[in-house]
Amino acid sequence: MKRHLPFALTTLRLLLGPVALTCALTDVPRWVYLPILVTGTLSDIYDGILARRFGVATPALRRYDSVTDVIYYLFILAAAFLLCKTVITQNWLLIALILLSEAGSILVCYARFGKYPATHSYLAKFYGLCLLAALIALLVFNAGNWVVIALTIVALTTNLEIIAIHFLMNTPPVDVRSIFALLKR
Repeated sequence: MKRHLPFALTTLRLLLGPVALTCALTDVPRWVYLPILVTGTLSDIYDGILARRFGVATPALRRYDSVTDVIYYLFILAAAFLLCKTVITQNWLLIALILLSEAGSILVCYARFGKYPATHSYLAKFYGLCLLAALIALLVFNAGNWVVIALTIVALTTNLEIIAIHFLMNTPPVDVRSIFALLKR
């Protein structure tokens, strides 16, 4: 049973995205997004930890985790658009840059290796925490433009590192700590 827990945690995150969008469509109080976002992030952290502990950390599970992240955050973006339309429309170019950098890292990995990326670098983990903080600021506390600006800086830096890692590797990178770990070799 324990061996299925990492997959279940990833699937939970996959289901939380539509829950968040449904909440946005039904006009629930903003505090409801706090447990959704925190649970989504904790499931993202612990699915990998438990997969390694239980010996089920396969490249396929890591890729499922990465694909789930994209789907989950697209649902969250849709919820943010419904709830924070002014901030999202005022910063559409920055959000487009974030999405293009995400797509660019996926396309580079597909072009180089024919696979979906599963780099999981430390910077990507930091980006995930920044994304959590930014989404809480937007969805729970109705924050302004500064959140999107700060997130854009972290997102572009992270995705540039991931793209660079893909160009430096000869095999599909999985769980690479950072570009500096590669340069030390």
